[in-house]
Amino acid sequence: MNRAMTLAVAFVATFALILGGAAGIGYLTADGAETPPELENDHYLDEDLVHDGTPGEADVEMSSTAPPQTILIDPGAAADGGVAADPLALLGLGADGAADRDVRPLVNALIENGHEVRIHTPEPGAQPPGDDEPTALGADLAEADAFVTFRTEYADAEVEDIETFAENDGHVLLASDGDAEFDQPGAAALDAALGVTTEPGYVYNMEDHDLNYQRVYAEPDAESPVTDGVDRVVFQSATPVGTNFANAELRPSDGSQLSTTRASTEKPLLIHTGSVVMAGDSDFMSPENAQRVDNDVLIGNLADFLVENDRNAAQQPPESSGDEAPPGEPVPPEEFPEEEPPQG
Repeated sequence: MNRAMTLAVAFVATFALILGGAAGIGYLTADGAETPPELENDHYLDEDLVHDGTPGEADVEMSSTAPPQTILIDPGAAADGGVAADPLALLGLGADGAADRDVRPLVNALIENGHEVRIHTPEPGAQPPGDDEPTALGADLAEADAFVTFRTEYADAEVEDIETFAENDGHVLLASDGDAEFDQPGAAALDAALGVTTEPGYVYNMEDHDLNYQRVYAEPDAESPVTDGVDRVVFQSATPVGTNFANAELRPSDGSQLSTTRASTEKPLLIHTGSVVMAGDSDFMSPENAQRVDNDVLIGNLADFLVENDRNAAQQPPESSGDEAPPGEPVPPEEFPEEEPPQG
């Protein structure tokens, strides 16, 4: 057998071996491609699970007739140099209206009803205060009637200032979410100071949701000023919250489950205890989410909660033996942009 014949026989034998092996493992089909396995993730398969792609129209209104109040907002900026040059940008205000913490619907409602909104921005490299001096946050709180925070990590002295503020009739709105680092010591200290609890993980619903399974609906547990006029709201990524002394204002809709256990859950996603409201989501107040279901009604109710307090900030000076820290940066109404509905 010459060399050409030997090579031809070897080629035929090798090709036959490849075909035989492929047929044995099911690699090739009639069209030359393997049949893909069936997906088992229902949220990628069932078209009925993705619905209501058109948002409503946000209409955040306040019913309170309280006199002008000062609301301090801590958007959660770090004091390690990450603070924006313009504090307004921390709340989505300014040129492009883009920020990680965009709560324009809430701030708009407060300003339009004659209230003052200030922003707390920590000073990079600031030294801890002395024993008889307030923290920068404490000084800001002394000038405020209500406090909105998205942070969980505060120094011990700051936690004490927040606790004192709440004990002196200051209303606190604490908004967290499933991505918060609940294992941080500051988070546990703040929860304990305000009498609330937070559970790791997020709530999801494969049967009844808004746009995707993690955007869960929540419904009122009972009638209250916080849930007045609310049929259902949507939270973008919510974690259960609670306390032994709180009213469960909103619970997830039927069929909801907790990510850490995969078990069904009815644990509240928004609670009210005394002068504190805690929400297990921090994005429901954004402009795009304010347009979903009754989120705008809830935002208006929370604005009412913030200003309906018995606190007189003018009679609550910070305890200091020296000069007082300057108050938080106010949000000028003329610099506050009009909201535009998202495109698409």
